[in-house]
Parts: sequence; C-alpha cells; structure tokens
Amino acid sequence: MVAAVSAGMVVTAPASQAAPLAAFRLSNFSATIANVCVHTDVAVKCSGNIAAGKSTVYKVEYKGPQHWYCTSTAKGLTGAASTPYFSRDDVKECAEVGNIFGASIQLK
Repeated sequence: MVAAVSAGMVVTAPASQAAPLAAFRLSNFSATIANVCVHTDVAVKCSGNIAAGKSTVYKVEYKGPQHWYCTSTAKGLTGAASTPYFSRDDVKECAEVGNIFGASIQLK
C-alpha cells in the first residue's frame, strides 16, 4: 500500500516478514504407502502418499524450534501415528516404520 502524504513524500507499508524455513526430512520405511506430516509452531508440511522406502527433504515454515510434532497415516491401516512434541534442534527427520499390522514414527 502506498499513500502520498505531501508533495515529494511517499509512505509505504512495511513488507510482511515471512517465517524462516527449515529443512526437514519426511520418510516412509514402513511396508505400506504413507502420508507423513511435520507440524511446526506455525505450519504443517506433509509428504503426500509416498511409497515405502522413500524419503524427501522439505522446507517448512516455523517461528521457533520448540513444540514440533509428526503424524502419519498409512494406507490399509486404521488410525494414525503421532509423536510427542520435540525440538527441531534435536530432531531432523520423522520416519514412518512398521508393517501391515501397525506402524509408528521414529524421530531421527
């Protein structure tokens, strides 16, 4: 937004500050297709339905490294897996692991 205040003087609104981005790996090492998500303090980033044995690094928005957690749902299994809160300082990856009888998330 630009507003003319007086002749020769222009005032502009400050640019919005974008949240910083952190690299975070979402992996699926289970026996089924899974959707793995990381939840930061301001955003959620999901892998989509990725095949077993796949791993990708994503850029995720955040304000602080505390109170992050991961969730996952696997095709063919009921329910979802989730982790307790963790700090991004300590954890750089969430990996779905398990078999057709159940899955869980490892923090790495």
